[in-house]
Amino acid sequence: MSNTNSDELLGLAHSVVDAWNRLDMDALRDLVHEDVVVVHQNRGVAATGRDLMLQTVEQMSEVFPDRAIGQTTRWATTGNSVMRETTWQGTATADVPGFGNKGEFCKLNVLSIMTFENGRLTEWCDYG
Repeated sequence: MSNTNSDELLGLAHSVVDAWNRLDMDALRDLVHEDVVVVHQNRGVAATGRDLMLQTVEQMSEVFPDRAIGQTTRWATTGNSVMRETTWQGTATADVPGFGNKGEFCKLNVLSIMTFENGRLTEWCDYG
């Protein structure tokens, strides 16, 4: 089964983001395909596989304990992908190349492309 309904795709994206914001690893594990590919194109972050993605989420939460992905400001879908404009923000507790220096509040405008198959995230690609 593929997800071609725009509202369904946006709902799945919001579910993933909500679990990410809450650090709900069990919910993320359920929402993410085991072979997911995650890339932040111009920030040096890349992970292939659900376990590595979850490990990266946990590591980022240690360095950015107040990190959050904001509300969707604009969105569109094509096929099984939703493109979502949002903000990412957090205060660095250490120097993080490509994101910010220790003590710095970082805020990025981000375009996320999230692809789903059978209700599970298979690709998450951020630009910004």
